[in-house]
Amino acid sequence: MLQINHSNPILYYKLDPGEWGSSSAATASNSISRVASHESSNLQRFESKANKEGCYIVDKDLYLNLVKQGSYLAAISGHSSVATYCPKKDKTERIKSGIGSKINARITKYTYDEFKLKTMLKAVKSNSLKSIYKNDLKKIESRKLELQQKKMRIYTQITLLLAQNIKFDPSMIDISV
Repeated sequence: MLQINHSNPILYYKLDPGEWGSSSAATASNSISRVASHESSNLQRFESKANKEGCYIVDKDLYLNLVKQGSYLAAISGHSSVATYCPKKDKTERIKSGIGSKINARITKYTYDEFKLKTMLKAVKSNSLKSIYKNDLKKIESRKLELQQKKMRIYTQITLLLAQNIKFDPSMIDISV
């Protein structure tokens, strides 16, 4: 049982929303060990999660907010954080961005061709040429849509391959449509 004492007051704690741990009270004399153990268990939880995801811990930080309470230096709050590096996620993003930029370049080219055809369609007087331009325009719109759908399928396939640690050469992926 905690004794009420003005030189060693009781401190009450509240956890952040969604945070794990105990929000039990502590005396000022025990507050530093109470908050430090809570924050260090947060660090351990962060490290465990990072290890399960195949990430490396780059930096750890534990901070205690210390103030004088009664006759003691007491911890009234704390903060812990971990910086990680995840090579799998980094590799996935590099591969996806490389392929994505190639597909986006093709989509941009189709958009330019589409604009050019729409401009020509407005200027042309002949019905036969209008028909040809409209047909070409439909083909370009269809190719753009196919490319966008293919981009999403490729991203899904890459994610699945990398999740299973299957090595592949990104240059072998066909992005033609």
